[in-house]
Amino acid sequence: MAQELIELFRSVLKEELQPVHERLGRLEEGQQRLEENQLRLEERQQRLEERQQRLEERQQRLEERQQRLEEQQQRLEERQQRWEEKLDNFLIETRSHFKKIEEELTEHRRMFELLSNDWRNAKIDIDYLSAKTGKHDAEIHQIKKRLELQQL
Repeated sequence: MAQELIELFRSVLKEELQPVHERLGRLEEGQQRLEENQLRLEERQQRLEERQQRLEERQQRLEERQQRLEEQQQRLEERQQRWEEKLDNFLIETRSHFKKIEEELTEHRRMFELLSNDWRNAKIDIDYLSAKTGKHDAEIHQIKKRLELQQL
């Protein structure tokens, strides 16, 4: 009887504990799934953190490139400013030289006109004096002939 009582007690305990065991099994399965989900979440979070790290590195490189581009643009603007200043100076200098050349050309034209007038006047004087010389030569020649005739 004690044996039967033990068996009966075991049977009752087994029946009463069966739902607890089943529930415990489900809890363990749920716990297993939660742990697997937790691992997957941690892996995904790790991948996200790695991606975020890569994005931050890319963003840093982009910012550095942008900084270099801005510096290059600044240097280009400075060069352009210097070129504009040089061009302005060159234009001013060229205008100044052109004006000086025009003044010199005007002066050379005046000198040419003066020399040309002087040359014409000299030619007229030479022609006049040549004519006079010819006339004087002719008169001298006539005087010589008369003197020769008188001496004879």
